Amino acid sequence: MLANLGSKAVVAHRGYFNRASKRFYRENSKEICEAAAKKDYIKVIEIDVRKSRDGVLYCYHGKFLEYVFSLKIPRKFSRIRKKYRVDTLGEVLSVIPEDKIVFLDIKSKSITKEDILGALQGKRFREVVLGHTSLTTSFLDRFEGLPEGVVKAMNGHVFCKFYDMKKLREKNYKYFEVVFPFQVDRGVVRRTEQHNLQLLCLGMLSRSAENYLHTVDKYGIGHVFSDFI
Repeated sequence: MLANLGSKAVVAHRGYFNRASKRFYRENSKEICEAAAKKDYIKVIEIDVRKSRDGVLYCYHGKFLEYVFSLKIPRKFSRIRKKYRVDTLGEVLSVIPEDKIVFLDIKSKSITKEDILGALQGKRFREVVLGHTSLTTSFLDRFEGLPEGVVKAMNGHVFCKFYDMKKLREKNYKYFEVVFPFQVDRGVVRRTEQHNLQLLCLGMLSRSAENYLHTVDKYGIGHVFSDFI
């Protein structure tokens, strides 16, 4: 663990507040998000958001085969709830205090700007971040004219280093994520700082937590994902 965890903003990835919590809680659940929200070092709670066939927003990432195949099939929320024991986005947001940053990683392309704004109605979180994994910005381009305090994140992938960061900032992107530690170098750090973007490193394929945290410290990355604490 970092010697000074208080110097970093920890992201509760899928709601988890550390690696050990994965053994006791369901991912993206109301219970894990409520527990994470009580941890002072957790500044950001990241939630995966999907939409059922009957229009209900719910929180679930899913295991690999579910993510790639079965969750692509539209189903009514009642069937999804029974099969995967998921919570609605409204239920999850209800346990997160407004002094936290909420990161909504949008998984269903059927989700609209109106869906998100409806879910946030009456909420005054410190900040709301919208992300979506794609090789282009086309999906989140639909989410223009967002209220103050709602920003975007470029979710990382293998080609993320080739993006025009100036254009991202002009499109209301505030966060720039890389997936693998080897994608972080002085050039990426300089470009994000130049365009007032905050750099995130998800850390997939890290050889160890120590390796990941070394990268975070070496390049002065301000956020740490909870998978590594």
